[in-house]
Formats: sequence, structure tokens, C-alpha cells
Amino acid sequence: MRPEGVGDASALNTVFAHMLLCMALSTDEIHAAVGEIRRVLPPGGVFVYTVRHTGDAHYGAGTAHGDGIYEHGGFAVHFFDRDLVDALADGWTLEEVHAFEEGDLPRRLWRVTQTLPR
Repeated sequence: MRPEGVGDASALNTVFAHMLLCMALSTDEIHAAVGEIRRVLPPGGVFVYTVRHTGDAHYGAGTAHGDGIYEHGGFAVHFFDRDLVDALADGWTLEEVHAFEEGDLPRRLWRVTQTLPR
């Protein structure tokens, strides 16, 4: 027997994805992933994600694969522009887009917080 709420999808109210959406995913695949997150979150649920953005030093460097994806040092990244963030927030309440830096390069990222309407 499991404790109440463990493994129960109805207990899920927040999803956090650190740099998951900026992997080598197409824009359509990113929209599909966010759609699935929307499907499992209840009204008022929170989605927080971090992505590298077009202000990053590696944006435009390396091998271009189209759709905002660039490969540098053997690693492909989908760099987000603000239009993509806004499009992914359609049907959500966009609470915050917070810019921050990480690592030695440094990587330039946004932490995006959006909630589903109640």
C-alpha cells in the first residue's frame, strides 16, 4: 500500500524542467511537451522551466540545424526567443520571465513561471 498522494496524478500541481525544453527538440515537439504538461496539471497548476535564450554566447555559433537549434561542441541546443516563450504561455498566465546566468561561459537562461487559470 502506498501513502496517500504518492503516485496519484491528482496530487501533481507543479512541474519543473531545468533546460529540458531547450534540448534538440523541434518547436512542434516543445509545444507537444508543454501541451502534455498542461493536460496533467490541475487548474491553478504551476509550470516552471529554464531554457537558454537567443542572448546566449553560443546562439548562432556552431552548426545550424534550423528551428533555432545550434550544435556546438557536439551538443545541440534549441535557443528560445521571447516569441516562443509567449507562444508556449498561450492559455496560461505568464507569471515571470527571469533572466539569469549559469556556469563559466556563462550560459544565459530564462526561468519561466506560468500557471493554469483556475
